[in-house]
Amino acid sequence: MSVPTTPEFAGHGARGENEPPASENKGDTDADNGHGQPGPRVAADLAKCEALISHAAETGTLLTKEDVDAVRNARAAFDDGVWNRTIGSAFYAAMSRIAASVQYPGRRIVDDLDHCRDMVSYGAQNGRLLDEHDIEAMSKARAAQQDHTWNPEIESAFYAAMSRIAHAVTPVVAETAGEEAREGARRAIRIYTHSAIALTLLVVSLSCLLFVANQVSTDIAMVVKGNDTAALTLHNQLQAHAVAIAEADKKKDLAAIVALQNSQPALQIKEELQNFATNNRQLFADVSRISAFTTSLGLGAIRSPYKAPCDAEENVLNFQGAYRTSHSPKYYDGQVGSGDWQCNPDVARKVLEITLPLLAKPNAEPGDTNPPSDVDAVQQGFQKIAVYQDIRAMALYANDIILSIVGAVTGFLLPVLYAWLGACAAILRQLSADSAANTFHPEHSKVANRAHVTSAIIVGISIGLFSKLLEGGKDVSPLAVAFIAGYASDKFFFFVDRLVGAMFPPRADAPARPARPDGGAPRPPGPNGPSATSGPPKQAVARATLPGNAPLGPPPGA
Repeated sequence: MSVPTTPEFAGHGARGENEPPASENKGDTDADNGHGQPGPRVAADLAKCEALISHAAETGTLLTKEDVDAVRNARAAFDDGVWNRTIGSAFYAAMSRIAASVQYPGRRIVDDLDHCRDMVSYGAQNGRLLDEHDIEAMSKARAAQQDHTWNPEIESAFYAAMSRIAHAVTPVVAETAGEEAREGARRAIRIYTHSAIALTLLVVSLSCLLFVANQVSTDIAMVVKGNDTAALTLHNQLQAHAVAIAEADKKKDLAAIVALQNSQPALQIKEELQNFATNNRQLFADVSRISAFTTSLGLGAIRSPYKAPCDAEENVLNFQGAYRTSHSPKYYDGQVGSGDWQCNPDVARKVLEITLPLLAKPNAEPGDTNPPSDVDAVQQGFQKIAVYQDIRAMALYANDIILSIVGAVTGFLLPVLYAWLGACAAILRQLSADSAANTFHPEHSKVANRAHVTSAIIVGISIGLFSKLLEGGKDVSPLAVAFIAGYASDKFFFFVDRLVGAMFPPRADAPARPARPDGGAPRPPGPNGPSATSGPPKQAVARATLPGNAPLGPPPGA
Protein backbone atom coordinates (compact mmCIF):
# COMPACT_ATOMS: atom_id res chain seq x y z
CA MET A 1 0.00 0.00 0.00
CA SER A 2 1.48 3.32 -1.02
CA VAL A 3 1.50 6.34 1.21
CA PRO A 4 -1.16 8.88 0.09
CA THR A 5 -0.02 12.29 -0.91
CA THR A 6 -1.15 15.24 1.16
CA PRO A 7 -3.17 17.88 -0.67
CA GLU A 8 -0.78 20.62 0.42
CA PHE A 9 2.25 18.87 -1.01
CA ALA A 10 0.42 17.71 -4.13
CA GLY A 11 -0.63 21.23 -5.06
CA HIS A 12 2.66 22.85 -4.15
CA GLY A 13 4.67 23.78 -7.19
CA ALA A 14 1.72 23.54 -9.62
CA ARG A 15 1.20 26.37 -12.05
CA GLY A 16 -1.25 29.13 -11.10
CA GLU A 17 -4.61 29.90 -12.66
CA ASN A 18 -3.26 32.74 -14.82
CA GLU A 19 -0.01 30.95 -15.69
CA PRO A 20 0.19 29.80 -19.28
CA PRO A 21 0.58 26.10 -19.94
CA ALA A 22 4.07 24.73 -20.01
CA SER A 23 3.74 23.89 -23.69
CA GLU A 24 3.31 27.58 -24.57
CA ASN A 25 6.70 28.43 -23.06
CA LYS A 26 8.59 25.72 -24.93
CA GLY A 27 9.23 25.04 -28.54
CA ASP A 28 7.06 22.39 -30.13
CA THR A 29 10.07 21.04 -31.99
CA ASP A 30 11.77 19.89 -28.78
CA ALA A 31 10.80 16.28 -28.26
CA ASP A 32 11.73 16.35 -24.56
CA ASN A 33 9.46 19.30 -23.83
CA GLY A 34 6.32 18.07 -25.54
CA HIS A 35 3.38 16.34 -23.93
CA GLY A 36 4.07 12.73 -22.96
CA GLN A 37 2.52 9.90 -21.03
CA PRO A 38 4.17 8.95 -17.72
CA GLY A 39 4.93 5.33 -17.00
CA PRO A 40 2.65 3.10 -14.94
CA ARG A 41 4.86 3.40 -11.82
CA VAL A 42 5.21 7.18 -11.82
CA ALA A 43 2.21 7.78 -9.57
CA ALA A 44 3.43 5.28 -6.98
CA ASP A 45 7.00 6.61 -7.17
CA LEU A 46 5.77 10.17 -6.69
CA ALA A 47 3.85 9.10 -3.61
CA LYS A 48 6.89 7.26 -2.21
CA CYS A 49 9.18 10.20 -2.84
CA GLU A 50 6.75 12.63 -1.22
CA ALA A 51 6.52 10.30 1.77
CA LEU A 52 10.33 10.24 1.97
CA ILE A 53 10.43 14.04 1.98
CA SER A 54 7.81 14.13 4.72
CA HIS A 55 9.78 11.54 6.71
CA ALA A 56 12.95 13.58 6.26
CA ALA A 57 11.19 16.65 7.63
CA GLU A 58 10.06 14.67 10.68
CA THR A 59 13.48 13.12 11.39
CA GLY A 60 15.57 16.22 10.62
CA THR A 61 17.34 14.78 7.57
CA LEU A 62 18.85 17.46 5.36
CA LEU A 63 17.77 17.49 1.72
CA THR A 64 18.91 19.81 -1.04
CA LYS A 65 16.52 22.42 -2.41
CA GLU A 66 17.15 21.23 -5.96
CA ASP A 67 15.95 17.69 -5.17
CA VAL A 68 12.79 18.93 -3.44
CA ASP A 69 12.04 21.31 -6.32
CA ALA A 70 12.53 18.48 -8.82
CA VAL A 71 9.91 16.39 -7.00
CA ARG A 72 7.48 19.32 -6.84
CA ASN A 73 7.90 20.03 -10.54
CA ALA A 74 7.35 16.36 -11.31
CA ARG A 75 4.13 16.33 -9.25
CA ALA A 76 2.90 19.47 -11.03
CA ALA A 77 3.71 18.05 -14.46
CA PHE A 78 2.00 14.76 -13.60
CA ASP A 79 -1.16 16.49 -12.39
CA ASP A 80 -1.25 18.82 -15.42
CA GLY A 81 -0.56 16.03 -17.89
CA VAL A 82 2.60 17.66 -19.29
CA TRP A 83 5.03 14.91 -18.33
CA ASN A 84 8.18 14.59 -20.44
CA ARG A 85 11.52 12.83 -20.35
CA THR A 86 13.41 15.80 -18.93
CA ILE A 87 11.10 16.04 -15.94
CA GLY A 88 11.19 12.27 -15.47
CA SER A 89 14.99 12.14 -15.53
CA ALA A 90 15.28 14.98 -13.03
CA PHE A 91 12.65 13.38 -10.79
CA TYR A 92 14.22 9.92 -10.63
CA ALA A 93 17.71 11.35 -10.09
CA ALA A 94 16.36 13.42 -7.20
CA MET A 95 14.44 10.42 -5.83
CA SER A 96 17.60 8.33 -5.81
CA ARG A 97 19.49 10.95 -3.81
CA ILE A 98 16.58 11.47 -1.42
CA ALA A 99 16.23 7.73 -0.78
CA ALA A 100 19.96 7.46 -0.08
CA SER A 101 19.76 10.34 2.40
CA VAL A 102 16.54 9.44 4.20
CA GLN A 103 16.85 5.62 4.43
CA TYR A 104 13.25 4.90 5.34
CA PRO A 105 12.07 4.01 7.96
CA GLY A 106 15.37 4.83 9.73
CA ARG A 107 19.09 4.48 9.25
CA ARG A 108 19.42 1.98 12.08
CA ILE A 109 16.56 -0.17 10.82
CA VAL A 110 18.01 -0.18 7.30
CA ASP A 111 21.38 -1.31 8.69
CA ASP A 112 19.69 -4.04 10.73
CA LEU A 113 17.85 -5.27 7.64
CA ASP A 114 21.16 -5.54 5.78
CA HIS A 115 22.80 -7.32 8.73
CA CYS A 116 19.92 -9.75 9.03
CA ARG A 117 20.15 -10.50 5.32
CA ASP A 118 23.88 -11.21 5.71
CA MET A 119 23.26 -13.59 8.62
CA VAL A 120 20.55 -15.43 6.68
CA SER A 121 22.88 -15.72 3.70
CA TYR A 122 25.67 -17.08 5.90
CA GLY A 123 23.34 -19.56 7.61
CA ALA A 124 21.98 -20.82 4.30
CA GLN A 125 25.46 -21.26 2.81
CA ASN A 126 26.84 -23.07 5.87
CA GLY A 127 23.92 -25.38 6.64
CA ARG A 128 22.59 -23.62 9.74
CA LEU A 129 18.99 -24.47 10.61
CA LEU A 130 16.81 -21.38 10.24
CA ASP A 131 13.08 -21.16 10.89
CA GLU A 132 11.13 -20.35 7.76
CA HIS A 133 8.84 -18.08 9.77
CA ASP A 134 11.84 -15.98 10.77
CA ILE A 135 12.92 -15.69 7.15
CA GLU A 136 9.35 -14.77 6.20
CA ALA A 137 9.32 -12.03 8.86
CA MET A 138 12.56 -10.65 7.47
CA SER A 139 11.18 -10.72 3.92
CA LYS A 140 8.03 -8.90 4.98
CA ALA A 141 10.10 -6.29 6.78
CA ARG A 142 12.23 -5.71 3.70
CA ALA A 143 9.14 -5.44 1.51
CA ALA A 144 7.60 -2.96 3.94
CA GLN A 145 10.78 -0.92 3.87
CA GLN A 146 10.76 -0.80 0.09
CA ASP A 147 7.02 -0.07 -0.15
CA HIS A 148 7.09 2.50 2.66
CA THR A 149 4.51 0.57 4.65
CA TRP A 150 6.55 0.11 7.82
CA ASN A 151 4.53 -0.21 11.02
CA PRO A 152 5.09 -1.33 14.63
CA GLU A 153 3.76 -4.86 14.05
CA ILE A 154 6.26 -5.49 11.26
CA GLU A 155 9.07 -4.01 13.33
CA SER A 156 8.37 -6.18 16.39
CA ALA A 157 8.10 -9.34 14.28
CA PHE A 158 11.30 -8.49 12.44
CA TYR A 159 13.44 -7.92 15.52
CA ALA A 160 12.13 -11.06 17.21
CA ALA A 161 13.04 -13.05 14.10
CA MET A 162 16.43 -11.33 13.86
CA SER A 163 17.22 -12.33 17.44
CA ARG A 164 16.49 -16.00 16.70
CA ILE A 165 18.49 -15.88 13.47
CA ALA A 166 21.48 -14.34 15.29
CA HIS A 167 21.29 -17.12 17.90
CA ALA A 168 21.22 -19.75 15.16
CA VAL A 169 24.39 -18.50 13.44
CA THR A 170 26.45 -17.98 16.63
CA PRO A 171 29.45 -17.28 16.93
CA VAL A 172 29.00 -15.31 13.71
CA VAL A 173 27.40 -11.94 14.38
CA ALA A 174 25.84 -9.37 12.10
CA GLU A 175 29.02 -7.30 11.65
CA THR A 176 31.16 -10.33 10.76
CA ALA A 177 28.81 -11.91 8.22
CA GLY A 178 28.67 -9.07 5.69
CA GLU A 179 30.74 -8.14 2.69
CA GLU A 180 32.40 -5.32 4.62
CA ALA A 181 33.88 -7.84 7.07
CA ARG A 182 35.17 -10.06 4.27
CA GLU A 183 36.72 -7.11 2.47
CA GLY A 184 38.25 -5.89 5.74
CA ALA A 185 39.75 -9.33 6.39
CA ARG A 186 41.28 -9.43 2.90
CA ARG A 187 42.69 -5.92 3.36
CA ALA A 188 44.15 -6.81 6.77
CA ILE A 189 45.73 -9.98 5.35
CA ARG A 190 47.37 -7.95 2.58
CA ILE A 191 48.67 -5.34 5.01
CA TYR A 192 50.16 -7.79 7.49
CA THR A 193 51.51 -10.03 4.73
CA HIS A 194 53.41 -7.11 3.22
CA SER A 195 54.56 -6.07 6.69
CA ALA A 196 55.79 -9.59 7.43
CA ILE A 197 57.68 -9.77 4.13
CA ALA A 198 59.32 -6.38 4.70
CA LEU A 199 60.25 -7.27 8.27
CA THR A 200 61.61 -10.64 7.16
CA LEU A 201 63.85 -9.02 4.56
CA LEU A 202 65.04 -6.45 7.08
CA VAL A 203 65.70 -9.04 9.78
CA VAL A 204 67.54 -11.35 7.38
CA SER A 205 69.64 -8.46 6.05
CA LEU A 206 70.56 -7.28 9.53
CA SER A 207 71.27 -10.84 10.65
CA CYS A 208 73.61 -11.39 7.70
CA LEU A 209 75.31 -8.07 8.36
CA LEU A 210 75.74 -8.93 12.03
CA PHE A 211 77.10 -12.35 11.10
CA VAL A 212 79.73 -10.77 8.86
CA ALA A 213 80.52 -8.17 11.53
CA ASN A 214 80.94 -10.85 14.17
CA GLN A 215 83.19 -12.85 11.87
CA VAL A 216 85.35 -9.80 11.17
CA SER A 217 85.48 -8.93 14.86
CA THR A 218 86.45 -12.48 15.80
CA ASP A 219 89.09 -12.52 13.06
CA ILE A 220 90.53 -9.22 14.28
CA ALA A 221 90.70 -10.47 17.86
CA MET A 222 92.43 -13.71 16.84
CA VAL A 223 94.96 -12.02 14.53
CA VAL A 224 95.79 -9.33 17.08
CA LYS A 225 96.25 -11.92 19.79
CA GLY A 226 98.54 -14.01 17.59
CA ASN A 227 100.55 -11.08 16.27
CA ASP A 228 101.04 -9.59 19.74
CA THR A 229 102.90 -12.71 20.78
CA ALA A 230 104.71 -13.09 17.45
CA ALA A 231 105.83 -9.44 17.42
CA LEU A 232 107.84 -9.81 20.62
CA THR A 233 109.37 -13.11 19.53
CA LEU A 234 110.24 -11.73 16.09
CA HIS A 235 111.74 -8.60 17.63
CA ASN A 236 114.08 -10.66 19.83
CA GLN A 237 115.07 -12.91 16.94
CA LEU A 238 115.82 -9.93 14.71
CA GLN A 239 117.97 -8.33 17.38
CA ALA A 240 119.94 -11.55 17.85
CA HIS A 241 120.40 -11.89 14.10
CA ALA A 242 121.54 -8.26 13.84
CA VAL A 243 124.16 -8.91 16.55
CA ALA A 244 125.41 -11.96 14.67
CA ILE A 245 125.70 -9.95 11.43
CA ALA A 246 127.51 -7.14 13.27
CA GLU A 247 130.06 -9.57 14.72
CA ALA A 248 130.69 -11.13 11.32
CA ASP A 249 130.98 -7.67 9.80
CA LYS A 250 133.64 -6.73 12.35
CA LYS A 251 135.63 -9.77 11.31
CA LYS A 252 135.21 -8.83 7.64
CA ASP A 253 134.05 -12.38 7.04
CA LEU A 254 131.82 -12.11 3.95
CA ALA A 255 131.32 -15.87 3.80
CA ALA A 256 129.99 -15.89 7.35
CA ILE A 257 127.63 -13.03 6.53
CA VAL A 258 126.28 -14.91 3.51
CA ALA A 259 126.01 -18.09 5.57
CA LEU A 260 123.94 -16.28 8.18
CA GLN A 261 121.22 -15.66 5.58
CA ASN A 262 120.42 -19.39 5.44
CA SER A 263 121.28 -20.41 8.97
CA GLN A 264 118.74 -22.17 11.15
CA PRO A 265 117.88 -18.99 13.12
CA ALA A 266 117.55 -17.08 9.83
CA LEU A 267 115.19 -19.71 8.40
CA GLN A 268 113.05 -19.46 11.52
CA ILE A 269 113.05 -15.66 11.26
CA LYS A 270 111.99 -15.86 7.60
CA GLU A 271 109.09 -18.15 8.48
CA GLU A 272 108.02 -15.93 11.36
CA LEU A 273 108.37 -12.82 9.23
CA GLN A 274 106.31 -14.30 6.42
CA ASN A 275 103.51 -15.31 8.80
CA PHE A 276 103.69 -11.94 10.51
CA ALA A 277 103.40 -10.05 7.21
CA THR A 278 100.51 -12.28 6.15
CA ASN A 279 98.68 -11.49 9.38
CA ASN A 280 99.36 -7.79 8.82
CA ARG A 281 97.77 -7.90 5.38
CA GLN A 282 94.79 -9.88 6.69
CA LEU A 283 94.31 -7.42 9.53
CA PHE A 284 94.61 -4.51 7.11
CA ALA A 285 92.00 -6.13 4.84
CA ASP A 286 89.59 -6.45 7.78
CA VAL A 287 90.14 -2.81 8.65
CA SER A 288 89.56 -1.87 5.00
CA ARG A 289 86.17 -3.65 4.99
CA ILE A 290 85.12 -1.92 8.18
CA SER A 291 86.36 1.39 6.81
CA ALA A 292 84.26 0.91 3.68
CA PHE A 293 81.21 0.26 5.88
CA THR A 294 81.80 3.29 8.10
CA THR A 295 82.44 5.47 5.05
CA SER A 296 79.15 4.37 3.48
CA LEU A 297 77.40 5.36 6.71
CA GLY A 298 79.02 8.79 6.61
CA LEU A 299 81.31 8.10 9.58
CA GLY A 300 84.50 8.49 7.56
CA ALA A 301 87.45 6.17 7.00
CA ILE A 302 89.22 4.33 9.81
CA ARG A 303 92.44 6.09 10.78
CA SER A 304 95.08 5.40 13.39
CA PRO A 305 94.28 7.56 16.42
CA TYR A 306 98.01 8.24 16.92
CA LYS A 307 98.58 9.98 13.58
CA ALA A 308 97.30 13.11 11.94
CA PRO A 309 94.47 12.61 9.44
CA CYS A 310 95.31 12.29 5.76
CA ASP A 311 93.84 14.26 2.93
CA ALA A 312 90.55 12.74 1.77
CA GLU A 313 92.07 11.76 -1.57
CA GLU A 314 95.27 10.37 -0.09
CA ASN A 315 93.92 8.02 2.58
CA VAL A 316 94.47 4.41 1.53
CA LEU A 317 91.38 3.43 3.53
CA ASN A 318 89.15 5.95 1.81
CA PHE A 319 86.23 4.14 0.18
CA GLN A 320 86.80 5.73 -3.21
CA GLY A 321 90.59 5.26 -3.11
CA ALA A 322 90.95 2.03 -1.20
CA TYR A 323 91.96 0.08 -4.30
CA ARG A 324 94.31 2.58 -5.91
CA THR A 325 97.77 1.23 -6.68
CA SER A 326 101.04 2.66 -7.86
CA HIS A 327 99.67 2.51 -11.42
CA SER A 328 97.44 5.51 -10.70
CA PRO A 329 98.43 8.62 -12.69
CA LYS A 330 99.23 10.51 -9.50
CA TYR A 331 101.97 8.05 -8.62
CA TYR A 332 103.77 7.66 -11.94
CA ASP A 333 107.54 7.39 -11.73
CA GLY A 334 107.35 6.60 -8.04
CA GLN A 335 106.65 10.21 -7.12
CA VAL A 336 104.67 10.29 -3.91
CA GLY A 337 103.39 13.21 -1.93
CA SER A 338 103.58 11.84 1.61
CA GLY A 339 105.90 9.61 3.61
CA ASP A 340 103.07 8.28 5.81
CA TRP A 341 102.19 4.84 4.53
CA GLN A 342 98.52 5.34 5.49
CA CYS A 343 98.34 8.35 3.19
CA ASN A 344 100.10 6.76 0.23
CA PRO A 345 98.87 3.59 -1.52
CA ASP A 346 102.29 2.96 -3.08
CA VAL A 347 104.10 3.09 0.24
CA ALA A 348 101.33 1.05 1.89
CA ARG A 349 101.83 -1.73 -0.62
CA LYS A 350 105.58 -1.80 0.00
CA VAL A 351 105.33 -1.92 3.78
CA LEU A 352 102.64 -4.62 3.76
CA GLU A 353 104.37 -6.95 1.31
CA ILE A 354 107.67 -8.77 1.76
CA THR A 355 110.68 -7.64 -0.25
CA LEU A 356 112.73 -10.54 -1.61
CA PRO A 357 115.26 -11.86 -0.86
CA LEU A 358 114.64 -11.97 2.87
CA LEU A 359 117.37 -11.02 5.34
CA ALA A 360 119.60 -9.85 2.50
CA LYS A 361 121.46 -6.57 2.33
CA PRO A 362 119.19 -3.99 0.65
CA ASN A 363 120.28 -2.61 -2.69
CA ALA A 364 121.45 0.97 -2.74
CA GLU A 365 119.24 3.45 -4.52
CA PRO A 366 120.82 5.57 -7.29
CA GLY A 367 122.31 8.72 -5.80
CA ASP A 368 121.99 7.48 -2.24
CA THR A 369 124.71 9.13 -0.16
CA ASN A 370 124.19 6.74 2.75
CA PRO A 371 124.15 3.22 1.27
CA PRO A 372 122.67 0.44 3.43
CA SER A 373 124.95 -1.77 5.48
CA ASP A 374 124.81 -5.50 6.13
CA VAL A 375 123.01 -4.91 9.43
CA ASP A 376 120.16 -3.23 7.50
CA ALA A 377 119.10 -6.71 6.34
CA VAL A 378 116.93 -6.98 9.45
CA GLN A 379 115.30 -3.56 9.00
CA GLN A 380 112.46 -5.04 6.95
CA GLY A 381 111.39 -7.09 9.98
CA PHE A 382 111.46 -4.07 12.29
CA GLN A 383 109.48 -2.14 9.67
CA LYS A 384 106.77 -4.81 9.67
CA ILE A 385 106.57 -4.60 13.46
CA ALA A 386 106.25 -0.79 13.32
CA VAL A 387 103.53 -1.01 10.67
CA TYR A 388 101.75 -3.62 12.76
CA GLN A 389 101.48 -1.11 15.61
CA ASP A 390 99.52 1.26 13.36
CA ILE A 391 97.34 -1.50 11.93
CA ARG A 392 96.71 -2.84 15.43
CA ALA A 393 95.53 0.57 16.64
CA MET A 394 93.20 0.91 13.66
CA ALA A 395 91.93 -2.67 14.04
CA LEU A 396 91.12 -2.28 17.73
CA TYR A 397 89.39 1.03 17.04
CA ALA A 398 87.39 -0.57 14.22
CA ASN A 399 86.60 -3.55 16.42
CA ASP A 400 85.20 -1.24 19.09
CA ILE A 401 82.95 0.36 16.46
CA ILE A 402 81.76 -3.06 15.32
CA LEU A 403 81.04 -4.23 18.84
CA SER A 404 79.12 -1.03 19.62
CA ILE A 405 76.97 -1.33 16.50
CA VAL A 406 76.43 -5.06 16.97
CA GLY A 407 75.52 -4.56 20.62
CA ALA A 408 73.03 -1.80 19.84
CA VAL A 409 71.40 -3.71 16.99
CA THR A 410 71.34 -7.02 18.86
CA GLY A 411 70.16 -5.56 22.14
CA PHE A 412 67.54 -3.09 20.97
CA LEU A 413 66.72 -3.12 17.25
CA LEU A 414 66.56 -6.84 16.47
CA PRO A 415 64.37 -7.72 19.50
CA VAL A 416 61.85 -5.09 18.39
CA LEU A 417 61.88 -6.36 14.80
CA TYR A 418 61.56 -9.99 15.88
CA ALA A 419 58.72 -9.14 18.26
CA TRP A 420 56.99 -7.19 15.49
CA LEU A 421 57.50 -10.09 13.07
CA GLY A 422 56.11 -12.53 15.63
CA ALA A 423 53.07 -10.31 16.13
CA CYS A 424 52.48 -10.24 12.36
CA ALA A 425 52.71 -14.03 12.24
CA ALA A 426 50.20 -14.39 15.09
CA ILE A 427 47.84 -11.86 13.51
CA LEU A 428 48.02 -13.62 10.14
CA ARG A 429 47.11 -16.92 11.79
CA GLN A 430 44.22 -15.27 13.60
CA LEU A 431 43.05 -13.59 10.39
CA SER A 432 43.13 -16.91 8.58
CA ALA A 433 41.03 -18.53 11.30
CA ASP A 434 38.61 -15.58 11.46
CA SER A 435 38.18 -15.55 7.68
CA ALA A 436 37.42 -19.26 7.61
CA ALA A 437 34.90 -18.95 10.45
CA ASN A 438 33.43 -15.58 9.35
CA THR A 439 34.28 -14.04 12.73
CA PHE A 440 36.41 -11.10 11.55
CA HIS A 441 34.97 -7.87 12.94
CA PRO A 442 35.81 -4.79 10.85
CA GLU A 443 36.31 -2.54 13.88
CA HIS A 444 37.13 -4.74 16.87
CA SER A 445 39.63 -6.90 14.99
CA LYS A 446 41.41 -3.84 13.64
CA VAL A 447 41.79 -2.37 17.13
CA ALA A 448 42.90 -5.74 18.54
CA ASN A 449 45.53 -6.19 15.82
CA ARG A 450 46.97 -2.73 16.35
CA ALA A 451 47.07 -3.27 20.09
CA HIS A 452 48.83 -6.61 19.50
CA VAL A 453 51.53 -4.98 17.36
CA THR A 454 52.00 -2.12 19.84
CA SER A 455 52.30 -4.53 22.76
CA ALA A 456 54.79 -6.66 20.83
CA ILE A 457 56.99 -3.63 20.13
CA ILE A 458 56.92 -2.66 23.81
CA VAL A 459 57.87 -6.21 24.78
CA GLY A 460 60.71 -6.18 22.23
CA ILE A 461 62.07 -2.95 23.67
CA SER A 462 61.93 -4.12 27.28
CA ILE A 463 62.82 -7.82 26.94
CA GLY A 464 66.53 -7.05 27.22
CA LEU A 465 65.97 -5.76 30.75
CA PHE A 466 65.05 -9.27 31.89
CA SER A 467 67.93 -11.11 30.19
CA LYS A 468 69.60 -12.08 33.47
CA LEU A 469 66.31 -13.18 34.97
CA LEU A 470 65.50 -15.28 31.90
CA GLU A 471 68.93 -16.93 32.12
CA GLY A 472 68.19 -18.16 35.63
CA GLY A 473 69.59 -15.27 37.63
CA LYS A 474 67.90 -13.47 40.47
CA ASP A 475 69.03 -9.92 39.77
CA VAL A 476 66.64 -7.50 38.11
CA SER A 477 67.93 -4.21 36.75
CA PRO A 478 66.34 -0.90 37.83
CA LEU A 479 65.10 -0.42 34.28
CA ALA A 480 63.25 -3.72 34.47
CA VAL A 481 61.70 -2.66 37.77
CA ALA A 482 60.64 0.62 36.15
CA PHE A 483 58.98 -1.25 33.30
CA ILE A 484 57.13 -3.54 35.70
CA ALA A 485 56.00 -0.53 37.73
CA GLY A 486 54.69 1.15 34.61
CA TYR A 487 52.87 -2.00 33.54
CA ALA A 488 51.18 -2.39 36.93
CA SER A 489 51.01 1.24 38.02
CA ASP A 490 47.92 0.68 40.18
CA LYS A 491 49.69 -2.08 42.12
CA PHE A 492 52.77 0.13 42.45
CA PHE A 493 50.78 3.02 43.93
CA PHE A 494 49.10 0.59 46.33
CA PHE A 495 52.59 -0.48 47.42
CA VAL A 496 53.56 3.19 47.88
CA ASP A 497 50.46 3.79 50.00
CA ARG A 498 51.36 0.87 52.24
CA LEU A 499 54.93 2.11 52.50
CA VAL A 500 53.75 5.59 53.50
CA GLY A 501 51.42 4.07 56.08
CA ALA A 502 54.27 2.06 57.58
CA MET A 503 56.70 4.99 57.68
CA PHE A 504 54.22 7.63 58.82
CA PRO A 505 51.48 5.94 60.88
CA PRO A 506 48.36 8.04 61.54
CA ARG A 507 48.27 10.00 64.84
CA ALA A 508 46.07 8.39 67.54
CA ASP A 509 43.11 10.47 68.80
CA ALA A 510 43.32 11.96 72.36
CA PRO A 511 41.29 9.96 74.95
CA ALA A 512 37.93 11.48 75.75
CA ARG A 513 37.47 12.94 79.26
CA PRO A 514 34.83 11.29 81.42
CA ALA A 515 31.58 13.19 81.86
CA ARG A 516 30.53 14.59 85.24
CA PRO A 517 27.82 12.75 87.18
CA ASP A 518 25.69 15.88 87.30
CA GLY A 519 25.78 16.23 83.54
CA GLY A 520 28.07 19.25 83.52
CA ALA A 521 31.21 19.73 81.49
CA PRO A 522 34.21 17.71 82.64
CA ARG A 523 36.54 19.63 84.93
CA PRO A 524 40.23 19.82 84.16
CA PRO A 525 42.53 18.28 86.74
CA GLY A 526 43.65 20.85 89.27
CA PRO A 527 43.54 21.81 92.91
CA ASN A 528 39.75 21.74 92.96
CA GLY A 529 39.27 18.90 90.54
CA PRO A 530 39.84 15.19 90.76
CA SER A 531 43.41 14.01 90.60
CA ALA A 532 44.78 10.89 89.07
CA THR A 533 46.38 9.87 92.36
CA SER A 534 43.88 11.20 94.87
CA GLY A 535 40.83 9.25 95.88
CA PRO A 536 37.31 10.57 96.02
CA PRO A 537 36.78 13.61 98.26
CA LYS A 538 35.65 13.04 101.76
CA GLN A 539 32.46 14.97 101.19
CA ALA A 540 31.59 12.60 98.39
CA VAL A 541 31.80 9.46 100.55
CA ALA A 542 28.39 7.88 100.58
CA ARG A 543 26.98 6.83 103.88
CA ALA A 544 25.86 3.27 103.90
CA THR A 545 22.92 2.24 106.02
CA LEU A 546 22.44 -0.85 108.09
CA PRO A 547 19.29 -2.86 108.14
CA GLY A 548 16.63 -0.97 110.01
CA ASN A 549 17.83 2.33 108.57
CA ALA A 550 20.50 2.62 111.27
CA PRO A 551 23.11 5.01 110.10
CA LEU A 552 26.57 3.68 109.62
CA GLY A 553 29.24 5.97 110.91
CA PRO A 554 32.36 6.82 109.13
CA PRO A 555 35.04 4.19 108.96
CA PRO A 556 37.56 4.07 111.75
CA GLY A 557 40.18 6.71 111.53
CA ALA A 558 38.03 8.94 109.34
